[in-house]
Amino acid sequence: MAFSNKSLAYALLRLTIGINFAGHGLIRLLVIGLGHFAHGMVANLSKSPLPAGFMLGFLYIVPIIETIVGIALIFGLFTREALILAALLIASLTLGVTANQQWDTAGLQLTYALVLFVLLFLLEHNTLSVDGMRRR
Repeated sequence: MAFSNKSLAYALLRLTIGINFAGHGLIRLLVIGLGHFAHGMVANLSKSPLPAGFMLGFLYIVPIIETIVGIALIFGLFTREALILAALLIASLTLGVTANQQWDTAGLQLTYALVLFVLLFLLEHNTLSVDGMRRR
């Protein structure tokens, strides 16, 4: 079965962003450690006016969300939902870093937001995926 260039390009971009998210989450969970990551990030965001307790609770779930989203995107499983969750996560992280005046990081997060937008906008090309197989 031959797939179009658009479907192949979509799958490769989805795979790449999935690996990126899964890599972030898994390294934070398995190498750095969830508590160490969350407390380290709260210290890193010390200039932020956001409450430390709120940030700490949120940062404990970030690696879990990153891992789930990443694995879903790698396989193209529940792709729409994974992209929406990823976009909301990036928006939340952008709130934190802008509150901390980390403009370089906020700019980088716009790149993630743009890739997620493109993938969601072109979702009909998600044929090389578990979702695509389920539709066939």
